[in-house]
Amino acid sequence: MSSQSRTLTPSIAECREELRAVLSSTIFQHSQRLARLLQYVCSKAVLGEAEQVTEYTIAVDVFGKPEGFRESKDSIVRVEVHRLRKRLADYYAGEGADHRLRIMIPPGSYAPDFQACSTRGDTSAPPHEPLIAEANELVKPARRNGSIAALPPVVDADTVILPEPVGSLHWPRIVLGAVAIAAFIAAGAVWAIRSHVAAVAPPKAQVIPAINTEVHILAGFTGNPWTDRAGRRWQPDRYFKGGISLPGPADFRAAPPDRHLFQTMREAASNELPEDRQAFSYDIPMQAGVYDLRLYFADPLRDSPTLKDGEDEENVRRFTIHLNGRPLLEQFDAVSDEGEAQVDVRAFKDIAPAPDGKVHIQFFPEPHRPFVNAIELVPSRAGHYNPVRIAARDSSYTDPDGKTWGPDNYFIRGRLVQHGIPESAGNLPELFRAERYGNFAYSVPVPPGSYTLTLYFAETIFSPVAPSSLCRGPGCRVFDVTCNGVSLLHDFDVFEAAGGGFRPVVRSFHGLHPNGQGKLLVAFSPSTNYAEVRALEVVDEAP
Repeated sequence: MSSQSRTLTPSIAECREELRAVLSSTIFQHSQRLARLLQYVCSKAVLGEAEQVTEYTIAVDVFGKPEGFRESKDSIVRVEVHRLRKRLADYYAGEGADHRLRIMIPPGSYAPDFQACSTRGDTSAPPHEPLIAEANELVKPARRNGSIAALPPVVDADTVILPEPVGSLHWPRIVLGAVAIAAFIAAGAVWAIRSHVAAVAPPKAQVIPAINTEVHILAGFTGNPWTDRAGRRWQPDRYFKGGISLPGPADFRAAPPDRHLFQTMREAASNELPEDRQAFSYDIPMQAGVYDLRLYFADPLRDSPTLKDGEDEENVRRFTIHLNGRPLLEQFDAVSDEGEAQVDVRAFKDIAPAPDGKVHIQFFPEPHRPFVNAIELVPSRAGHYNPVRIAARDSSYTDPDGKTWGPDNYFIRGRLVQHGIPESAGNLPELFRAERYGNFAYSVPVPPGSYTLTLYFAETIFSPVAPSSLCRGPGCRVFDVTCNGVSLLHDFDVFEAAGGGFRPVVRSFHGLHPNGQGKLLVAFSPSTNYAEVRALEVVDEAP
């Protein structure tokens, strides 16, 4: 950058907008390889993981190199980062010349800097010296092992070596200078670099993925697979066409149960509609059968700098989603849909592949840029949504009847705690040994239909058996429970209902229907002390 530039710490939203603009530019739309590399390093930086951006992690996460990758044997990362720096310099000398914020990757580093220009119209590109120094760095490993011992260093800006993508049909080019000696040196460099690059393994041939029986996709994510608290293994982004990868929200008012699900997202590059009106899509190969589908959303526009203080965050982004060519969600607003929750999950049942054996999920900017954070498809039965079982604990649990209970999920507020059970209390089942308490709710996503909700309680605090209790017995804990505003329990006293402390209490409610946002919103409102629950179970009542 010129002396007119200064380094600052821009907001996450500003970094995101600049990355989106760069990736949408003509100069990057013609190079998906460099666009993917830029997305990766910028996402890591925005997420506060810049120290993880190394030559090794780029090789494995971006270029698909094996975990045994050795930097000394393969220069792909150095070559591609060199090309990326040059492409960024070209962009800010042209299309992005008037941008206040610029993305730079300093020589000697793979992590980006977001820099601001103090004046508009600064079209000066970074000086050539760093590019010359980097070109010399590219050939050091080959010079050390003797393969190009006679290659002279690059001496001026007119003889900078500009390698092509590894595996392309073209070999490195030399930008010839006016001086004949520079041309001679450049010709020797071409021959030597060609021999060196030819030794680099070409990209692996694309393998057609096997048909899936279950899918968990982290949209926009380019790292290694991740396993959540329920034991589900989430894969990096795949099966998509169009859109760009961006970081998810920078912050939450209260962290969601599995924040990793929302750290990245796939978003439309712009509001402009292509000929087929589709901004981006997922075409997921699945075995014949019936599946439950869940789509995950956390809109980073919540922290947009364009919002005024006290301004409603709704109606900032609306878009439409189709499934296999038919409307699934129209004029969808994730912020409005999530209500009091930090994130939004929409659930659908009876999802089957199209005749071509794929589930097609299509996102349309009507009128705003669509996005998605994660996609999940799991096998189910025709007409039935899989049961939702939630235990107030940090990990999954299988009870003596063989039912698997997922870890605490879909909650709004409250606190999670596990209690020590005194020997005098008897044998309280494992499912009842931890609770969520406070003034809280669960927003459980379900498809349209009729459901049975079962709640599991136990009083292990306000009991004569609990020596540290300030209150013991009936009346110490009283609360109400509602579902989508319908009263389920009024002035409920767990101790009284159990006939004493440390005894399970189970209550079931039938014929419950989701609200307009596709949720069973189960609210626990305290009257005396805090409300509490040990587990929830939601079962589809379809015959």
